Amino acid sequence: MSAAGWVWTATAGAPSTSGGRPMPDSQPDAVARAYAAARALLGDFAHTVDLGPVVVPGAVTTDPHWLAERVRDTGRRWNCPDPRVAGTLWWYSASSTLVAGPVAMLLATGSAPDPDPARWRCTLRPDGYLGAVRSSHLLTGAEAFARALGPALSAIVSPLAGVSGASERALWAVASDSIANRALDAGRAAHRAEDGCALAAVLSVPPLMPPRFVDVGPTGTVTAAPGSPESGRRFVRRSSCCLIYCATDSDKCTSCPRRAPADRDAALRRYVAARR
Repeated sequence: MSAAGWVWTATAGAPSTSGGRPMPDSQPDAVARAYAAARALLGDFAHTVDLGPVVVPGAVTTDPHWLAERVRDTGRRWNCPDPRVAGTLWWYSASSTLVAGPVAMLLATGSAPDPDPARWRCTLRPDGYLGAVRSSHLLTGAEAFARALGPALSAIVSPLAGVSGASERALWAVASDSIANRALDAGRAAHRAEDGCALAAVLSVPPLMPPRFVDVGPTGTVTAAPGSPESGRRFVRRSSCCLIYCATDSDKCTSCPRRAPADRDAALRRYVAARR
C-alpha cells in the first residue's frame, strides 16, 4: 500500500531546501495543530514534542564539540569510560526523540516536521539526553519526509561517530530501530498497527535499514510479521544493540540482536506471558 493510501495529504506550500514542500512560515497555527494531533498518538513519548524553558537551536546537534560533550556527560552519568558505549547510549535515546513526533504526525495528518536540524528548536533533559524537538516547517507526505530524513540524520550520525568511536553503520541501525519502534507504537495508538509498520518501511531509505517485525501468537509462536498484530504482541526485530549491558550489570534487552535467536524468542514469549 502506498503512503498516500492511508494518510491525509496536506496542501503543498513553497519549495523546501530539504527536498520536500513545506507549509509557509506564515502558518504557525497549522504547525501547532499538526503537533497537537501527533501528541495524541505519542503516549509515553508525548514529551518529545514539548519544548522546555531552555531551548537551543537544532544546529547544535551537528556540532562535533557539542556532541562530544553529550558523550562525555553520558559516560559520567553511567560511570562508563568507553565513549563508544556512551555515544551509542545517547543516540539510542536521541534518535527516538527525533523520530517519535514525525511518525505520529504522519499517521495523524499526513504531514511531517521538516527534519533539517537548521529548522529545529530542541530541549535537553536534566540527564543530558535530547528531550524534545520541534520544527517550524511541515513537509507534505511520507515520501518527502523520507527524502529529507537521511541527510538530516547523516548530519548528526557522521560527527557523532567521529567523536565517540561508534561506527556509522551501528548508529544508522539504532536510528532504523527507533523509526520502527516509534511507528509501531503510534500505529498501535491509532488502532492502525499495520499502517505504522508500513510507514516505517516507507521511511527506511538507505542507509537506514528496512524494519523487521515479529508477532507472538496466542500459543507463544514467534513468526515474522505479518502474523496477528494483536495489541502488545507485535515487536520490532532489532538490527541494533544499545550496549546498555556494557554500562550496567543488566542483561541484554529482550529483543537484542546479540541474543541467540532461540533465546530472543523465548524472552519475547516470557514478556508476553507476563502481561496477559
